[in-house]
Amino acid sequence: MFRPTFLILLVAGAPLAQALTLQGTVAGEADIGAHARLGLWSLSASGNVVGGELVSTPIASGKFSLQLPSTAPVQQYTLRPDSIGWPGVVGDVQVTPSVQASDLAFFIYNDSNDNAVRDSNEPLHDTLPDVQRQPLFVVWASAPSKVVASKGFNLSLNSGWNAFSVELGKTATVNSYNGEAVSLRVQ
Repeated sequence: MFRPTFLILLVAGAPLAQALTLQGTVAGEADIGAHARLGLWSLSASGNVVGGELVSTPIASGKFSLQLPSTAPVQQYTLRPDSIGWPGVVGDVQVTPSVQASDLAFFIYNDSNDNAVRDSNEPLHDTLPDVQRQPLFVVWASAPSKVVASKGFNLSLNSGWNAFSVELGKTATVNSYNGEAVSLRVQ
């Protein structure tokens, strides 16, 4: 009897990441152009953009839908208490265990030549994502980890892509992203 055999190949050093799709609208006064795209870039531990564009999608009629890649970002850093710059992460910070991570930065640019990638002559517009007026963060983690800080900040990261918002007040409340509409404020 014939039994099918399946072979799954993984590229060494490029583990698969949990799928994540972001969708929403663009708000702001900046003129983003007729060929606007939303692009994501990795950040270093110090918050600087590193590497090239990770993924992008067109913005049509002020709306976007962006699927993050299923592979890990090339640019990563070690997630440690002193490498976290998220709002609400203050005081005594604990990361258990320390893992490889990558935070993402959102930018909008006018793809003037319609080649679906940003070229060096296409200026980037800083873009702040939020969900229900709370800042949204997208982080890739190499393995499950927990981040705990003062004022009640408590985040469980899964292996792969993670998206969460932080509600700041007397406490720092972390809310997982569950497909709600994302609002992009263009600077």
